[in-house]
Amino acid sequence: MKRILLITAAMMFAGAGQVVAQDTVIIEVPQPARDYVIAHPSDPVVIEGDVAVGTAIPEDIELVPIPDSPDYGYVYVDKRPIIVSRKDRKVLYLSE
Repeated sequence: MKRILLITAAMMFAGAGQVVAQDTVIIEVPQPARDYVIAHPSDPVVIEGDVAVGTAIPEDIELVPIPDSPDYGYVYVDKRPIIVSRKDRKVLYLSE
């Protein structure tokens, strides 16, 4: 009986990992947008917590528009440019 439960649990965890992998969408920010953001630094902002690809930037943070890429905005946090989707405010690109 223990063996069946362990196999069932292992299958559930494996399936959960596949769901997460299927929901992850990687969006490649166009190089001209990245170049613009690096060439035009903005005033830095402070964001509480970790900032990572996929996390949403709080609504009270003003995004700087990217002229030739209206779907994207950006902010600088800790001297690093962060490119964000203007549609859902999720981080798409973090500079190294």
